[in-house]
Amino acid sequence: MPCRPSRPARLAAPLLLVGALLAAACGTDPSPETWTWVAIPGSACGNGSATGLGVNLTGRSRDVVVYFQGGGACWNQDTCFYAAAHVTSGYGPTDFAGETTLTEAPFDRTNAANPFKDASFVFIPYCTGDLHAGDATNDYGGLVVHHAGALNTGAFLKRLAVTFPGARSIYVTGSSAGGYGVQLNYSRFAEAFPMAEVHALADSAQAVPPINPSYATLVAAWNLQLPAGCLECRTTITALPAWLATTYPGSRFALTAYIQDQTLSSFLGYTTGAEMNAATQLLLTDAFAPTSNARWFAIDGTSHTMLGGLASIASSPASGSVRLEDWVTAWYTGDPAWASVGP
Repeated sequence: MPCRPSRPARLAAPLLLVGALLAAACGTDPSPETWTWVAIPGSACGNGSATGLGVNLTGRSRDVVVYFQGGGACWNQDTCFYAAAHVTSGYGPTDFAGETTLTEAPFDRTNAANPFKDASFVFIPYCTGDLHAGDATNDYGGLVVHHAGALNTGAFLKRLAVTFPGARSIYVTGSSAGGYGVQLNYSRFAEAFPMAEVHALADSAQAVPPINPSYATLVAAWNLQLPAGCLECRTTITALPAWLATTYPGSRFALTAYIQDQTLSSFLGYTTGAEMNAATQLLLTDAFAPTSNARWFAIDGTSHTMLGGLASIASSPASGSVRLEDWVTAWYTGDPAWASVGP
């Protein structure tokens, strides 16, 4: 017998719209404000196994928060074994059932100060090692890896577009590799939701130039699917933030960053925190500061990722001790006073 999801009266419209999406989740309980795993045909992890996404629906608003999961990246045999999450093991319903990210502050509907609390949530897992933006299958010394991040995003968007046709605002967010996925895939979301506002928040994903491996190495290994209109992005990732802000002047682009981020520094091949600091500062000055719709929340530290600490992190006293939750709320609501903070 086919699934027949329950449809409580208060949430009837959102659950009716999600019917097609949940068709693949037969046997699950699509209860309102409860996480549900949805398998998506045509999607693939690095090991070739199928994957999907998680949804948590509400009728509180017509806002949708999409979160791209982080977890490293890989471009050869060694890194695909050790430097990227779920590439060799895949990501399915069992992984989703134990996903601790879903218990973190951005998904807490009980916190009255959480700007996301009234939105429907979409969780996009990461298992392709390509910053959610590749389209290549490579044999790394006998280890076959499907860098299918861009294809997965396309498959997910086809389902999400028919699930949320009446969406008012789409907030595309993500941390680390997921934060790069936000920036690399933003144009796809804008195209999929032409009637909605689409805004972006990249957490700990500074688009600074990688040294080792080189940017050219990554573009080639993943067949990186870059925005068609950003020609300069073919040679440098640093062109992407300014291009987005200029191309989509009605949208808001947020970056959270530890300017000496040790995790990113190691991945990108910077040998000292000072090098990472200099590269991040240059990015903020050249790509963000000249725009009217891109802002940063930067802390002079070596830690990595902030969204999990949405309710507890604040900037340094020198920056006025601005609470991250307040800053993200200003981004979310389009507060005219939204401004860059720190470092």
